[in-house]
Amino acid sequence: MGRLYTIGYSGHDMRGFIRLLAASHVDVVCDVRSTPYSNYKPDFSRAPLKGHLNSAGMKYVFLGDKLGARPKDRSCYVAGQATYARIAGSEFFAEGLARLREGVSKLNLALVCSESDPIECHRAVLVCRNLRDLSSRICHIHSDGKLETQDDFDERLVNMHNTAPPPLLRNPAQWGNAVATAYAKQSEAIAYRERYPGPDSEDAA
Repeated sequence: MGRLYTIGYSGHDMRGFIRLLAASHVDVVCDVRSTPYSNYKPDFSRAPLKGHLNSAGMKYVFLGDKLGARPKDRSCYVAGQATYARIAGSEFFAEGLARLREGVSKLNLALVCSESDPIECHRAVLVCRNLRDLSSRICHIHSDGKLETQDDFDERLVNMHNTAPPPLLRNPAQWGNAVATAYAKQSEAIAYRERYPGPDSEDAA
C-alpha cells in the first residue's frame, strides 16, 4: 500500500520541486489542474513537467479532466461559481477518485497543483476531503519540506474557521460537524468563480 501526497509548485524551481518529491519516494505525479499550463512558470506546463519528471524516474498522469476545480460540466456551477459539492457528486469525479485509490494500492502518488499551501487549493479541500478512507495515508508536502498529515490539516482548517469548541469540550459528533463546516466555508472561499458567467449558469435561487 502506497501513500498519497499533495504538493504545489508555487515558490519552487524544478530542481527543488523534484527534490521534494524524491524525498517522499513519489512514483507517480497526478496533475489535477483543469488547465495544466503556467505562463509564469512554463517549466510546470504539462509537456515540460512530464519530461522533467520522467527524467527523474517519475511518471506523470493528467487527471485535471476528472479532478480539476474548473470542470466543463455546467451542472457543477451555480451563478458562475464552481460548487465543490456538485463536483464531488459527479460521475467523472468518482472516476478520478477510483484511479487514485487504485494507484495508491500499489504506489506512492502525489497530487500537484499551483498553490503552495494546500488549505488554499482544491487538491486538499475537494479531492482529499473525498478520500476519507485513505486519510491515514495522505500527507501534504509544504514548501519547506515539512509533511502535514490529513488529520493535522483538518485541525488547522477547523482552527482557521473557528468551528469547534476547545479540545477538552469536544465529542466525536461535534468534531465531525466542525470539520464539515470548516470544509464548507473553505470550499466557498476558494472555489473558482467565472469572471463572466455563461448564459447557462444556474441562478442560486
